[in-house]
Amino acid sequence: MSLTHIEYGSLASSAIMNDNFEYLDNRVTTVANSLTSSASSISSNIASLNSTFSQATEELASDISELETYAQNLRNDFDNHNNAPDYSNGIRITLPYTVETDGWAYARIYTADSVLSVYVNGKPVLARSASQYGGVSSQGSSIFRVSIGDEITTNGSLQEAYFYPMKGGTQNVL
Repeated sequence: MSLTHIEYGSLASSAIMNDNFEYLDNRVTTVANSLTSSASSISSNIASLNSTFSQATEELASDISELETYAQNLRNDFDNHNNAPDYSNGIRITLPYTVETDGWAYARIYTADSVLSVYVNGKPVLARSASQYGGVSSQGSSIFRVSIGDEITTNGSLQEAYFYPMKGGTQNVL
């Protein structure tokens, strides 16, 4: 059924008027139901999106927390294995010296008349000799990596020697 047009100034029967009102009432009801259905659908979609965003936010927060934990563990691992010399905790040593933990050794030598060497496990790590011509003295220094159990020796007397542990702490201890 459709709306019946009534000319201006004409008389309309009650049947035509009732049909027009019934048609309009049905149209209003249909549009209202359609709007209600659309509003429900929109509300449902919004609730679904909120749920999805909430879940994604929780997962993202969890992932960020895991990344922070991994980053901290990596930093701790790096700090624990940092093998740079810890100069603030160096100790003066006399040779021969048996290394008690991984670290670094420093030796400064001076010689006026012979060859002077520093050895780690019998292998030279520093050597100096005085000049044959004119007796000119020679001096030198070196810092070298040593491991637990290494034996540092010399074939003469040193000016000074130090042992420096690693910044990352002791890797190996006797």
